[in-house]
Amino acid sequence: MSDQAQRDKALDVTQSFIVQAPAGSGKTELLTQRYLKLLSVCDEPENVMAMTFTNKAVDELIDRVLSSLKSTENPRPEQTHKQITYGLALKVIERSKKNNWQLLETPQRLKIFTIDGLSSLISGRYPTRSQLVTPRIMTQDWERKKAYHSAAEQTLLMIGDEEHNQAISSLLLYLDNNIEKFYRLTTSMLAKRDQWLTRLYRGDALDPSILRDSASKIIIQHLSCLEKEAKQHINQDFFDLIAVNTKDEYAQIQSLPASSVEDLSVWKMLSSLCLKKDGLWRKSLNKNNGFPPEIKTQKQEFEKILQELSKHKSLTELLGGVNQLPDIDFSKLEIQALEDIAQVLKLCVAQLNLLFDSEQAHDFIEVALRANHTLDEHSNVSDMALFLDYKVQHILIDEFQDTSASQFNLVKKLIHHWQVDDGRTLFLVGDPMQSIYRFRESQVGLFLQVKAVGIASIAPKSLKLTTNFRSSKSIVERNNVFFKKIFPNEEDIYQGAIGYSSSISNSDLTNDQAIVFHPFTHSQYQAEADLVLEIINDSLSKNPKGEIAILVRGRSHLSDIVDVLKAHSIDFESIKTTALKDHILTRGLLSLTKALLHLGDKLAWLSVLRAPWCGLLLEDLLVFSKLDDCIIYEQLSSQKVLDQLTKDGQKRAKHIAQSLKGAIDNQVRFNFVEILTHAIDQLGISQSLSLQEVMIKDQFLQIIFDCESQQLLNIETIEAILEDLYAPSKTAQVKLMTIHESKGLEFDTVIIPGLGRKPRSDDAPIIRMKEFSNQSLLLAPIKSFTASDDSNTYNYLKFVDSQQNKFETMRLLYVAMTRAKNNLHLLGALTKGNKANAKSLLDMLMQFYEGHFDDVDADNAQDTTKNIDTPKLERFVHLKSVLQNKVDQGESVEYNKNFEILFKSLLGTLVHQYYEQEVFNPDRKSIEIKLIEIGVSPTDVDQYVRHVLKLLNNTKQDSQFEWLFKQRESTLVEAEFINGDTVIAIDRLFIDDDVLWIIDFKTASLLDDESEAQFIQRQKFEHTKQLLFYQEVLSKIYNNDIKCALYCPAISQLIEIEH
Repeated sequence: MSDQAQRDKALDVTQSFIVQAPAGSGKTELLTQRYLKLLSVCDEPENVMAMTFTNKAVDELIDRVLSSLKSTENPRPEQTHKQITYGLALKVIERSKKNNWQLLETPQRLKIFTIDGLSSLISGRYPTRSQLVTPRIMTQDWERKKAYHSAAEQTLLMIGDEEHNQAISSLLLYLDNNIEKFYRLTTSMLAKRDQWLTRLYRGDALDPSILRDSASKIIIQHLSCLEKEAKQHINQDFFDLIAVNTKDEYAQIQSLPASSVEDLSVWKMLSSLCLKKDGLWRKSLNKNNGFPPEIKTQKQEFEKILQELSKHKSLTELLGGVNQLPDIDFSKLEIQALEDIAQVLKLCVAQLNLLFDSEQAHDFIEVALRANHTLDEHSNVSDMALFLDYKVQHILIDEFQDTSASQFNLVKKLIHHWQVDDGRTLFLVGDPMQSIYRFRESQVGLFLQVKAVGIASIAPKSLKLTTNFRSSKSIVERNNVFFKKIFPNEEDIYQGAIGYSSSISNSDLTNDQAIVFHPFTHSQYQAEADLVLEIINDSLSKNPKGEIAILVRGRSHLSDIVDVLKAHSIDFESIKTTALKDHILTRGLLSLTKALLHLGDKLAWLSVLRAPWCGLLLEDLLVFSKLDDCIIYEQLSSQKVLDQLTKDGQKRAKHIAQSLKGAIDNQVRFNFVEILTHAIDQLGISQSLSLQEVMIKDQFLQIIFDCESQQLLNIETIEAILEDLYAPSKTAQVKLMTIHESKGLEFDTVIIPGLGRKPRSDDAPIIRMKEFSNQSLLLAPIKSFTASDDSNTYNYLKFVDSQQNKFETMRLLYVAMTRAKNNLHLLGALTKGNKANAKSLLDMLMQFYEGHFDDVDADNAQDTTKNIDTPKLERFVHLKSVLQNKVDQGESVEYNKNFEILFKSLLGTLVHQYYEQEVFNPDRKSIEIKLIEIGVSPTDVDQYVRHVLKLLNNTKQDSQFEWLFKQRESTLVEAEFINGDTVIAIDRLFIDDDVLWIIDFKTASLLDDESEAQFIQRQKFEHTKQLLFYQEVLSKIYNNDIKCALYCPAISQLIEIEH
C-alpha cells in the first residue's frame, strides 16, 4: 500500500493530525482505528470524543466501533487493514475488562456526537432563567421557516412604535415598500444569524468599522498574492515602456505597487492599461491607451510583453480581480441602509427569542449561539469537564472539510487552553475535494487554514492518503487525468479553490471501457433516458447482483428516466428524488384532508370527486362545479342533483356520500387522524395501493397525527411539512439519487446523465453576506429602488459567490465520478447551438470529449423531448362493495368544450382561494398541481397557469388594490349569512368611511370581439340581481349605508352596482 506510512503515523496517539483522505481511501476505517487506539490507552472511555455532522454518520461510526469490538469473538481476519482494526479492538476489550468499563453493555459511554449535539450538551449545562423545561429543538425546516417568518411579521407590526418607526419605515422605503422583499431579507438573515449577531454591533448599534476592517483584510490579502505573482513575471522593461506612455496616470507608475489598501488605485490603473473589460489581456494598443502612432516601436514591444504575460493564468485572474474588490468606505445612503437593516435585524432576533421562549423551543443556531456564549462566559476555565461532566483529552472530527465558521469557532473555544505536548490531541480528517455543502454554510477554506496555521495553539501535522480501495485501476487513473486539469493549480482560502490530489488504485483491474462517454446534441434528454435503460439492462446481464446508481445534479433531471424505467418494469429505488407533496397519492390524500376539515372547500371536493376512488367523468364533475353557494357534500345526496348525472356518476356520487357519512357525522367525537383513517378505509383506497403507496399513506397519516398532537392541525402547517419531505421508496438494485445524496456511497456501475443541463438560477438575494475563513465579515444590501447600480461590495460578494460556485461544481463532478467501482457512464447533450451550457458539468469535460460530438449528426438530431399524451382517467372499476379495487386506465378523457366550461368555473374557485388568502404571487408549481388535480391536461397546464397568474398580477397592479385589500378590523372574507332557508356567501365585506362594501369577485374574460364597455354591461346584467339580494340581506344586519361592486381582474375594474 503506497500510503501505509501515513496511515501508521495517524495511529500515533501522542500527536495531532489533519488528514486529507480522498474518495475511496478508507477514511472511516482510519478514524475507527484511531478511536480504538485512543480507547486502548485512555483512563476512561469518556476521555475520547468524536464528532461528525449528521446523525446518520454518528450512527455509522458507533456501529463501526461496536462491530469492531464484537468481532474479537471471532477468529483473526486475513485482510491486513482488518487485522489492524482487530488487534486494536482486542486491546480495548482487554482494557474494558480490566477497568470494568462494560462498553458492549453500556455503549452510551462512547462519546460520539454531531457538532449540534455537542452544542446542546454545553448549552444545557447552563440554561437561561426563562427555560423552565429543556427546550425542544426545531429539527424540521418548516418549523424554522415558520418561526423566522413569524418573527419578521411581528417586527413589521412594530412600525407603529415611535422608537422603531424610523428604522422599519426607512428600510421599507429602501425596498420600495415591497413587503415580500422585507420578509426575504429578514428571514434569510435570521437563518444565518450565527454569522453576524455577535460581531456586527457595538452596543446596540451597527459598527461600520467591522465591515471596513474586513474589506481592508480582503484587499490586502488579494494584493499580497498579486504582488507576489507580479514580481515573478513583470520586470523593469515593463515600467520603462510605461514611462513613455502619453497618459500621466500610467506614466507615473515607475515600479510595482505594494499590497496596502492605499495601493489599490495604482493596481486598478495597471489593470485598465493591460486588460480589457472582460478580464483578458489586450492584444493591441492605441492612443486611447496612451500609445499613439509616434511611439509605435514602444507600443509593439509593450504588446509583446502583454502577450507573454497572458500565459500566466494566476496573474491574469489576480490583476483582473482588483476591479472586483469591495469598497473601504460607504456612502451616506449605504451607511443609513446598513444601520436600518442592523436595527431591524436586532428587533427580529428579539421577536424570535420571544417566540422560542413562549414555545419552549429552539433552532440549531440558537443552541450553537448559547453554547458559544457559555464558553465565552467561562473562558478562564481550562477544563472541558465543566461543560461536559467528564474530562476530554482527545477530539476526533470527521468530514472536517464541511465545517462552518460557527462550528469552527466552537471547536476553537473548546481547545482554547490546550497546549502543545500536554497529552491532549486533535485529529481532523476529511477531503476538501469533496466539499459540496456551501448551501449549509460549510467553508472548505477552513481545512486549508488549519493545514497552514493550525487552530488555537494546536498545529496538527498534515497527512495525505493516496490509496483508493474502491475503484478499478482504469477508473482511478482516468479520473486523475481529468481532475488534474479541471481543478485549479493554486489553492485559495477565500474563494474555496482546492488543488487536486492524485490517487493510486489498490486494484490491478483494467478495462478500456471502464469510463464511457455518450454524446448527444440538441438537448436530447429523452434519448439519454432510453440509453440509460440500455446501460442498465446490459449491466444487469453482466453482473446480475451488481448495484447501479443513476446520479443527477438536480432531481428534476430524473423525470424522463423515471418514466422509461416504469414503462419497462425496471424496479428502482428513489433516494430523496420525488417530493412527497408531488406524488399523486399525497395530492389525493391532501385534497381529502382539506375536504374533511372544511366542507365548504369547493376545489378540494371537486378534486376528491375526480380522484380514483370516485372518478367522476368531466360531464358529471361539471354539474357539481356549477353549484353556487352550496356545499358539495350535501349535494351528493340531493336527488335533484343526482338526476343530472350519468348513471355511472350517480353510483359513484352515492358511494362517496355513503363512504364519508360516518367520518363527517362523527368529527366531534374522534381525533381527526381517526376520522381520516376511517374515510380512507371506507373509500377502499388502501386496497389498491402498491408497497410504496402504502408507505406514503402511512407517512401522511403520521404527519396528521403529529400535527394534531401538537395542536397544529391546519392546512398551512400540513403543506409546510410536506414541502420538505420526500416520498419513501422500496429497496432495489437500481438507485436514483442526486450527487449530493451519493456522497460516501459506492456502486458497481454509475450512470451520470444530464451532464449538459444547467443548474437552476437563483433570484438575486436582497442582501449578500459572507463570513470568510479569516473571520472577515462583509454584507451589502441590494441597490435601493432609486439607485442605478449595486455597490462594489455587493458586486464583490456576488463575484465571490460565483467563484465559489464554480469551484464547488468541480468538486461535485469529482464526487459523482468517484462513486463507481467498475463502470462509469457519462451522458451529455449540447445545446441547439452545439455548445455546452455554461456552468454545466459537461462544460468542464468538454476539453476531453469535444471530438466525440463530431460523429453526432446534429442536423438530423431530433428534439426527443417526450410528447405528453392526453392523460387517462384512473378510477376504480368497482367501488367498496368488492374487496379488490382494480384501477381502470382504459377510458380516455375527452378534453372538449365541456372542459372549457368546467375550467372557467374552477378557475374562479382557484382565484377566489388566492384572494381569500391574499396570495398574489403563488408558486407556479403549486398552481400546476392544483390544475392537474382537477383534470387539466399537462399539455394545457402552462396556458392556464399563465391565465391565473395574469389575473392575480392584474389585481396587484390595479390602482384599487391597496384600498380593496387593506387590512381593516371590519373585513370578512367568504362571509356566510343565513336568510331563512338560504345561505349566502360573500367574497369580501368591509366598512370604509362608514360605508359597508359588498365585493363579489368575477374571473370572467372578454368574449371574442367584445369591447370592455360591452363586457361591463354583460357583467352587470348577469350579477346585479344577486348583489342586490345580498344588499337586502345585509341591510337587516348592518345599519351602515351599503354599496355593492363586482371586481373583474380580467380588465382590472371595480364595477359598482346600483339600483
